[in-house]
Amino acid sequence: MQTLRVTRTELTSIERFSRCGAIVCDLDGTLYLGDSLIPGAIDFLNRVRQSGRQLYYFTNNNSISRRAWAAKLAGLDFPAEERQLMTSADCADAYLKRHHLYPRIYLVGNSELQQEFASQGFVCLAEDEALRDEPKAVVLGFDTEIDYRKICTCYDLILRDVPYIATHPDVLCPVARDTFKPDVGSFISLFETATSGRRPVIVGKPTQEAVRFISDKAHLPVQQIAFIGDRLYTDVRMAVTSGMVSVLVLSGETSEEMVKASPDQPHIIVNSVAELVQYL
Repeated sequence: MQTLRVTRTELTSIERFSRCGAIVCDLDGTLYLGDSLIPGAIDFLNRVRQSGRQLYYFTNNNSISRRAWAAKLAGLDFPAEERQLMTSADCADAYLKRHHLYPRIYLVGNSELQQEFASQGFVCLAEDEALRDEPKAVVLGFDTEIDYRKICTCYDLILRDVPYIATHPDVLCPVARDTFKPDVGSFISLFETATSGRRPVIVGKPTQEAVRFISDKAHLPVQQIAFIGDRLYTDVRMAVTSGMVSVLVLSGETSEEMVKASPDQPHIIVNSVAELVQYL
């Protein structure tokens, strides 16, 4: 039985998806859960590639290096090269360089994220150095090694009005189905409380900075790009507000009841990416 449902005019939504020149996929919850593949995901990805469309993967999770992400995707037998991977750290890199907030930054990030920024030419200052010689920006990433000294340094720099950027707004990061850990959005709330309401420029999903990065990477207008994901307030919101084709999969964190209660309404809803193969 066909389970695909659309929330706007069916012909328009399906035709737009079928005509897209680039498909961008979220990862966890969309193509796999933990270490388990979503049934039909590999067939879908291979079909995208065989169709001649551009295929990309986008994750807000920057606590894992690009090399580690590439190894994970290879281990899952995904048709993926490192150039096809986009992260919220890439969006931060592009934003900082475009606004000349470069190269000296204070980065709240684990060792893998520190290495990622260093490989792109950034100088990531240590705590004492950042407080002594003011950096161009303070960047709040997904720091799985965060400690109180980092928190205090970040707090002090925000109060000094150093440009403040956060890589993404996700409050929680999925570990497995129904299991999560605090993500950057939780730390944004911490610093907002501590600094009497100061908030960062956010550059990952669902912001227009992420949209700009995707469009530039694909060399296509947003109307010719489809974004597939399982999260309403990042994946769906970004696609719908930007003009991309939004596809929500119910294989991850979102249920049909959540969709009904949400202001973020996708163009297409499917149980999993396997249902999209016939439209490629």
